[in-house]
Amino acid sequence: MTTILHTESSPGWGGQEMRVHLELIGLRERGHRMLLACHPESELAKRAERAGLEVWRLAFRRPIDPRLTWQMHRLLTQERVELVNTHSSVDSWVVSLAARSARVPVVRTRHLSVPLKRDPFSRLVYWTLCDRIVTTGEAIRRHLLAKLRLNPSKVISIPTGVDLRQLDPHTVDGKQVRHELGVQATTPLIGIVAVLRSWKGHRFFLEAVPLIVRKVPSARFLIVGDGPLRRTIGQWIEQMGLKEIVMMAGHREDIPEVLAALDVVVSASTAAEGVPQALLQALAMRRPVVATQVGGIPEAIRHEETGLLVSHGDPVALAAAITSLLSDPDRGASLGNAGRRLVEKEFAVETMLDRLEVLYAEMLTRNRANSRSVVPSSPPGS
Repeated sequence: MTTILHTESSPGWGGQEMRVHLELIGLRERGHRMLLACHPESELAKRAERAGLEVWRLAFRRPIDPRLTWQMHRLLTQERVELVNTHSSVDSWVVSLAARSARVPVVRTRHLSVPLKRDPFSRLVYWTLCDRIVTTGEAIRRHLLAKLRLNPSKVISIPTGVDLRQLDPHTVDGKQVRHELGVQATTPLIGIVAVLRSWKGHRFFLEAVPLIVRKVPSARFLIVGDGPLRRTIGQWIEQMGLKEIVMMAGHREDIPEVLAALDVVVSASTAAEGVPQALLQALAMRRPVVATQVGGIPEAIRHEETGLLVSHGDPVALAAAITSLLSDPDRGASLGNAGRRLVEKEFAVETMLDRLEVLYAEMLTRNRANSRSVVPSSPPGS
């Protein structure tokens, strides 16, 4: 049994935090002792504790925090942590410094395709404070290599996996969701499932709605998720006169059923994406997908193979792609079937966990070998 600590300073609950939770649960099921250090009030902390994980609720307030770094050093030593995996900026600084002093190897996971600056701070984090870097997509990996001139062997892409047992189109349907929403079985329903953040492109999705309705008057639209832009998006819907045809469902736990209820799943993101879990889940449910060419999205949504890709920030192109799928259900079904096959082959949760275990084992073996090679100095007077 290996003792592994994951850290996450973000208080939110989105794809990044969901992946951390998935890794913790999945690796615990494989016999590892999994610990979590995270924001005291985060949803991740609550869910991890409900799952029976060991959770350290710590206030990660700033990157340089000598007191918290020393506290982390003591915890790493006392709990005999063998490997640390950090996930956000602040926890990466604090915990990596503690791990360095405790001689514990560090993995830094980079989830988003937000551009990095080529400055001393980025070089320190990615060159010195971590031993290996995991990205959630190949596009993020290429960006890190190009921007920071890292050794390619140090950076590995391990996309997020999805649980195919829960995302089974043969056993999950969307009848209850449609009934709850008051949407008939024959009504075209188009939806976007994402945290309500600025870069998720909800504005462009809403601007595409009138263009779609011109060609498909019976179409209805669903926005699933919660987040800082919730009130703003509600105001946009009101201002654009879309209240009768666009519904906001808030946060949902029944995502497989929601996806099964949709005729087309949309991602209108404009930046910062890895490979979004919602799109992988949609593919697993054999749903037709229209998405933007942002970040790692094209790694899963392969144009005319597993979905349709359009330029970001272009509601006209977005509307055209959606209406083309609504008018040709057979084409949509073909894309959905290909998407399911792709997820089974490359994006299953077991594949993600397999690759993480291989990486961790390699790092631990190397760290133990290095520890044995260190000859302690002779004590005074010997």
